Amino acid sequence: MSNTQSTGMNKLLLFVALALMCFGIVVVYSTSTPVALAKNLPPEYFLMKHLYKVVASVIIMGVFYKIDYALWKDMSRVVFGVGAVLTLAAIVSGGEVKGASRWIFGIQPSEIMKFGFICWVCAKLSNAGDEIKSIKCTIVQPAVPFAISALLLALQPNFSMLIMFAALLFTLLFIAGANYKYLFSGLGASIPLGLIVLLCKAHTSTRIKAFFSGDDGTMKESKRQLEHSLEALGNGGLFGTGAGMGEQKLGYLPEAHKDVVYAAIGEEFGFVVTFLVLVAFAILFSQGYNIAKASTTRFGRYMAVALTTSLFLNFAIHVCVCVGLFPTTGQPLPFLSFGGTNLLMSSAFIGIMLNISRPTSGRSIREPYMNNTVSFDASSFMSFRTRRSSI
Repeated sequence: MSNTQSTGMNKLLLFVALALMCFGIVVVYSTSTPVALAKNLPPEYFLMKHLYKVVASVIIMGVFYKIDYALWKDMSRVVFGVGAVLTLAAIVSGGEVKGASRWIFGIQPSEIMKFGFICWVCAKLSNAGDEIKSIKCTIVQPAVPFAISALLLALQPNFSMLIMFAALLFTLLFIAGANYKYLFSGLGASIPLGLIVLLCKAHTSTRIKAFFSGDDGTMKESKRQLEHSLEALGNGGLFGTGAGMGEQKLGYLPEAHKDVVYAAIGEEFGFVVTFLVLVAFAILFSQGYNIAKASTTRFGRYMAVALTTSLFLNFAIHVCVCVGLFPTTGQPLPFLSFGGTNLLMSSAFIGIMLNISRPTSGRSIREPYMNNTVSFDASSFMSFRTRRSSI
């Protein structure tokens, strides 16, 4: 057990998360001012809205830190049900933004559904015991929340979030020691099916074709964000143009304070700061996985892995879109993009991981004994080939 765990919560995780949120305030003010002025709003309009959500996020982080994480095992289906109902309500309400119905009451309920999905799958896997390698635990039980989530996310549509759900499910099943024969067979069947669905939907096929094409017309319009994102990163050089001095946010780079904030950071603060941002996130993720490794319960281990991986996927998709490695999609950068449901839920995730890091938490959890308990460490991955050969 690490020193941070033996003496209480993981303070380094808390420090990095708060540092990113503080830097995010500066970034949001710099990148959102032109948008506010273009809409005849005060220059501080988006800053003030973001500050309110930052304060709310810090409070939520503190509240979730105080709640014993064992509660989320008992409440997993309730949380998922609330998120699913709200997601369905967003679809039915028909309030579309950029061709997708993702919002209701000013929140993005799919983020709540994702949290409920994580809780439900982690609870099922922690209760599996020696049945973890059965088709029931590997396929049947996880298929229920995933199928519900996939249907709702496809109806919105929100395929980037759906891919995240699939990646989270695969990660949890893998580290829990599920049957690799069933796991990789399901993966092999789902990837081609997913690609077919993406290419058949106009909402996503245009972006995918634009990513691989240099044609004019609609595809070129879809590539505009990527082109200006790369130009912003190039303009920044080593030390950047200076806070508030970026040019691409002046109508060239859409959603500069949301979906491509990493590119805006690169232009105004340069390679040095963007590299430090990457280092900060690397520390955050490493601490999250350290918390998982040190957890005294399987549920705590799986939760810490899932929550950390969820933040990592948001981060990876956002950065890869900005540097041209992924097709354009709308994923915020945790703690740095303009505040919304993602900021609130990311802060809740940090609060839960801080609670898991406390040695006094989770003592009420009772889990069946496992003859071959899988620990989340390097050895479990190194032994993958050996275990696969025995299937």
